[in-house]
Amino acid sequence: MSRISGLTAALLIAALVACDNSNPAEVRSQAEQFPVAANWSATAAPVGTSTVRAALTAKQHLGFHIETTMQVTGAPNATYQWRIFKGDCTVNVAATSNTSNNGLVLFETIQSYPDVTTNAAGAGTSAPTIAGALDSLGAYSVRVRVGQTATNWNGTNPIACGNLRLN
Repeated sequence: MSRISGLTAALLIAALVACDNSNPAEVRSQAEQFPVAANWSATAAPVGTSTVRAALTAKQHLGFHIETTMQVTGAPNATYQWRIFKGDCTVNVAATSNTSNNGLVLFETIQSYPDVTTNAAGAGTSAPTIAGALDSLGAYSVRVRVGQTATNWNGTNPIACGNLRLN
């Protein structure tokens, strides 16, 4: 009987040791799993007669996602749409396809870019996480336009534009 009790006690101790979560390799925070691989930024200046300005910061993480913060300064209580496009601010034509290099191509999907609505002082912020990874050898721009019901914007004729740079 004592032999069975000893075996039961040994099994109980083994089970408790197996449940120990103090091993740092087993418990990780999101930041430890996906460290920042690159920092990007852009300052979007007004285009033409526009007075709208914007600033984008982007932390590209390993794990194929980018934490962004888009700040827009414009008219009070207005809605603005913004997107990151492959192609710098000198390009103002849409590409013929998503695989061609002859114009602007949207980086990721339109769902990645929630609109920015400004407050009574004309300032607004959006901070989405975008799935994807920017190519350090590519040229990108952030473009802003006044909010519209049509969401399928090809990037041409923005009211503010800024080239992304790797910091």
